[in-house]
Amino acid sequence: MKVYSALDLQQRTGDIQRAAVSEPVIVTNHGRPRLVIVTIEEYARLKEASGEPVPQELRRERKAVVRRGTPEDPLGYDTSDFYACAKAMSEAALSGKNRAFVQAEIAAVEKRLMGGGK
Repeated sequence: MKVYSALDLQQRTGDIQRAAVSEPVIVTNHGRPRLVIVTIEEYARLKEASGEPVPQELRRERKAVVRRGTPEDPLGYDTSDFYACAKAMSEAALSGKNRAFVQAEIAAVEKRLMGGGK
């Protein structure tokens, strides 16, 4: 965990916020730990793990990402719902369903990178 002083909190708020995204941050006052800064997700996880309710204003609903005007997917996936598409693609990747297509794409990229065509 990174440790910052209360003075750092006043002067480097942005740095501390960025640090807290990846791990909890300790803020000291007169050299002693005073605060811990965590992300909303971590705070909610801790509240739920302790059996306490998560304040409603902290609950974020995930909205489906809808892309308009996206090109047709060469494998036929419905790309209008990003999350559903990503799930279907990951299931296919884990099962090996599209292995031949993926290998062909990798070969084409390698060929372009090696100067074999554009």
